[in-house]
Amino acid sequence: MEATAPRTRPGNRPRCDRDAEDLIDYCSRPNCRKEFRWTAGPGRRQAYCSEICRRAAEKELRQARARLTRFEEIVRKLRVDVAAYGKPDDEGDGGEDLPVSLDTRQRAESAVLRADGILKFANPDDPIVWELRMLYEAVAPIIRAERMSG
Repeated sequence: MEATAPRTRPGNRPRCDRDAEDLIDYCSRPNCRKEFRWTAGPGRRQAYCSEICRRAAEKELRQARARLTRFEEIVRKLRVDVAAYGKPDDEGDGGEDLPVSLDTRQRAESAVLRADGILKFANPDDPIVWELRMLYEAVAPIIRAERMSG
């Protein structure tokens, strides 16, 4: 009887070192960027020079995302502040007023007319109605003046 060689499945084959290729890469962590060597093979490519660097990169990414979220919130609040001054946020250096489109002007006129109708039938003691009345009284003269001039 002859001895047969044990069968191995393709996934269980030992790797041949002569097929492996030693490659040079740079760490993906922006604060590191060290050069390191890795062996090409199956699986995901190594992106960081060490496990410590990978964990530091994940921590730095979380911190950067948190800062970005915070700065986006600050920008949103500043846009509200700029709008409170009644000037467009993207105003040019010339200081010229941007033309309002006909559609925007018609929507504003329609909103003022609807608010006027609501205020005629609303309870004047309701705080929300009081706020709507203040808004209407501030905006209506501007909208109506544009309607007369336009």
